[in-house]
Amino acid sequence: MFALAPRSRTYPVLLPDRPSAEREPARRRTRRRPLPTIVAVAVIAVLPAVTLVSQRTAAARTGYVILGLRQQVEELEAEHARLVATASALRAPDRIERIARADLGMLTPRPQQVAALPITTPTRAIAGPSLSAWDRLAAWFIRSEAAAGEPSQ
Repeated sequence: MFALAPRSRTYPVLLPDRPSAEREPARRRTRRRPLPTIVAVAVIAVLPAVTLVSQRTAAARTGYVILGLRQQVEELEAEHARLVATASALRAPDRIERIARADLGMLTPRPQQVAALPITTPTRAIAGPSLSAWDRLAAWFIRSEAAAGEPSQ
């Protein structure tokens, strides 16, 4: 008879695509994710430029505000000068006299219609300025202290 050779069975095994880190510890993964690195470099490069542009924009905006305010000040100064000139023209004695004569029918008073009254100065003004309540109180204390220090006769 024929002796049959034992049959060997083979089973399929799936091998990993990459060698595991346990088998080869000296070999490291060399591929890194580039997106975080690119973003970090972009932020570091772009942030100073954005800051500079925002500062220049703020400076220009402030300059325009100052320019507008200066123009407004000039306009207000011109209007003030015009109003002062108008007020002085309205206060002119010749104009007031003309309006009094023409519109109101007033006349210049005759000498016998004008009376001069003498002004007398009040006696209080001659004595000096009036004392405040605190000054009077202080003077009273000074007098009472001086009287207490004098011997009785």
